Amino acid sequence: MSDDTRSPEQIVADLIAKSPICMITTIGPDGRLLSRPMTRQNSDFDGTLRLLAPRDGDLVSEIATNRQVNVSVQSSDGFVSVAGRAAVDDDRNAVAENWSPAVDDAWFPDGSEQATSILVHADSAEYWDSSGSSIAHIASFVRAAVSRDDRAPDMGDSGTVEL
Repeated sequence: MSDDTRSPEQIVADLIAKSPICMITTIGPDGRLLSRPMTRQNSDFDGTLRLLAPRDGDLVSEIATNRQVNVSVQSSDGFVSVAGRAAVDDDRNAVAENWSPAVDDAWFPDGSEQATSILVHADSAEYWDSSGSSIAHIASFVRAAVSRDDRAPDMGDSGTVEL
């Protein structure tokens, strides 16, 4: 257990901010879970995540059928799993504001007209935060392994936040 004074909501926001890459999981037409890597477009997590996706792609059609999604983020300091509801937001201004030619031109070679914005409204988030001292976490792990201590090593904090 750390002596971190941040609220669980702030820990979630901090962990999400540390990685622009995420995985979004949707439910396919046959009920299977489908995951794909995406780049988050907004850096400040306020309960909503924004992604850009092909307008005529599978992600858009999967969301039209079932809005329940999960977005996972991993950084060097931990992991976050966000459960929520996705919506297609075809606001052209939102696409333009979040367009990054350096990245998006690779995925949308014909330009931003191919893209639409996906908004994920978070219902809850689970987090695993190991942003404290890496040396302390490793020492705790080694001590537990060597001493055969029944206590789990202190690898950071975890929790669930209802958003």
